[in-house]
Amino acid sequence: MKILEITRERFEVVHKEISNGSEPALRFYILVVVSTLIASFGLIANSTAVVIGAMLVAPLMTPIFGISLALVRGEPRLLGRAVRAEIVGVVAAVTMAYILGTLLGDVEPTSEMLSRTRPNLFDLIVAVLAGFAGAYALVDEKISPTLPGVAIATAIVPPLANSGLCLALGDVQGGIGSFLLFLANFLSILVIASGMFILSGMAKQYGVQAKSIAFARRIVLPLVAFVLIAAFLSHSLLQIYQERWLSKTIKATLTESTSRIPTTYLSRVRHYFEGDKLHVMATMHSPSFLTPTQVTIMQNKLSEQTGSSTELLVHCLISNNISAVGSAKNVVVSKLDGTFIKSSKSDALSDIAATEQIIREYFAGDHALELIRVESLPINQRKIMLAHVLGIRQLTPKEIGLLETRIRKVTGVDTIELVFSSLNKTLKDKRGAMRYGWLPGKKATPEMLERVRQIGKDLTDTFVKDDNYELVNINTTYLDGKLHFLLEIMGPDTF
Repeated sequence: MKILEITRERFEVVHKEISNGSEPALRFYILVVVSTLIASFGLIANSTAVVIGAMLVAPLMTPIFGISLALVRGEPRLLGRAVRAEIVGVVAAVTMAYILGTLLGDVEPTSEMLSRTRPNLFDLIVAVLAGFAGAYALVDEKISPTLPGVAIATAIVPPLANSGLCLALGDVQGGIGSFLLFLANFLSILVIASGMFILSGMAKQYGVQAKSIAFARRIVLPLVAFVLIAAFLSHSLLQIYQERWLSKTIKATLTESTSRIPTTYLSRVRHYFEGDKLHVMATMHSPSFLTPTQVTIMQNKLSEQTGSSTELLVHCLISNNISAVGSAKNVVVSKLDGTFIKSSKSDALSDIAATEQIIREYFAGDHALELIRVESLPINQRKIMLAHVLGIRQLTPKEIGLLETRIRKVTGVDTIELVFSSLNKTLKDKRGAMRYGWLPGKKATPEMLERVRQIGKDLTDTFVKDDNYELVNINTTYLDGKLHFLLEIMGPDTF
């Protein structure tokens, strides 16, 4: 190919650069150690920028070019130096990262570390393209051979550093996966660089005798290794695809299920297989604990959608979402367009939202009552809205009837029945329990309160002198222009 044909002058420059860069000298190993330390700290700190800096410093790419050039030209001396530099450099990088991980102790795995433990075909394709760019930059004198993008894309040192850190943490599988990523990069660059050197004419020119059989023997081993690792990474990519499909299916199924439960949303999902059984742990935010029946329905849906026998465990975090129209909206995972609220199209949730709004508006001027939540309670095909209320008084049948009428009018559903589940709370001051119906209210003037205090003191003094009865509490209200007192007395007989 004329476009890749290299001149003698350029060949001599390239050969010299590769030979010098493949020399296993002290400066080479110093850069290996420094780049490994930079990469290790970047991985531990979860800093992409620092990891990129390590890639720019790392010198391990040049010996790979040296091995490629030596194989295609049949130069055993260059091959020996390049192989020795690469092997010792790799061992030094893994060892240095292992020592650092051991000295630092309990290092917390980061996303930068985890992303390098499971290589796939995409990583191989990136390495192939990077190998092509690096070799082409060497062959074409108009392109700088020190392209930063090439050094970043090849990512030789970070996988080795990650391998050492994983081994220090006791994660042998992660260490092997990271080393496999390095090996994929190494073989990709080796094979592609060899191809580029052949196409440029460096294999059979400038002092090399053309011996096709010997050349084929030299190049066949790395080529076979490249094909084998490509096949392995293709299988790994398929496994990753299947894993992502499973995760997406689980999340979509649970999100759909929680969208039907008021103010409930999915925040996190984890899963694993034990034999043929799929175990799923889902963290959900909800105003109340989900029932075993609800979890069973979700579990059966997961089994149906994934095609695997599933065991679902739901971790409930008690919370609520309050908006101007109630709390029946469910928060879902943020989308790319920035939205985060899912407005349910469910009639049941719309009815709940309307019920909440009407009850909250009614309670707004009544500090004695507080709405906790509303849920739809299907009983014998009846549309029952169950409102959970905390208060110091009970709602009257008249009030419930009034609220029910309003709800039916707003929702347009004449069959809705409103039911209250009430939890009582007690108000107390220094005199004891305060009865809601006996509070003086807004009509209590300072003069009236002072009069109530004085009468209360006189009553207390009266019972202090009586050994048979004890005054427990005094309640006061103002009706029909008069003060009324309700005395709570404890004693052996009717007072």
